[in-house]
Amino acid sequence: MAVRNAYRRIQKWEANLSGDALSTKVGRLKDMMKSQIEEMFPALVSMEDRVKTVLDEEGISTTQYPFYLNFARQCFKLVREFAGATLINRANIMLQRWVADGYTQAILERIRDVVFTLAAPGP
Repeated sequence: MAVRNAYRRIQKWEANLSGDALSTKVGRLKDMMKSQIEEMFPALVSMEDRVKTVLDEEGISTTQYPFYLNFARQCFKLVREFAGATLINRANIMLQRWVADGYTQAILERIRDVVFTLAAPGP
């Protein structure tokens, strides 16, 4: 099976993103995109407000907020994609990655448990 070379891929990418083609595609999807945004943004803002409350209670510097908010946004995405034990396991794996990157485990756990009610599995 032949593989497309880079030049052909670039040509195809440029054709798909030409002004007319892109305008037509976005025009067809705009209503659906707007309804999805109208549905998700209020939930996202509410979640971020709850995270900021946790961070305030923990005395976290506002310079650290973006990092913990990014962790929470990843949890938010997981909640939309998974459920049950799979959700909890993935959330805990993600939490451990953030701990390995140097973020405070207790704060991450509070965000996970208080904002998303995803307690760690028992023994």
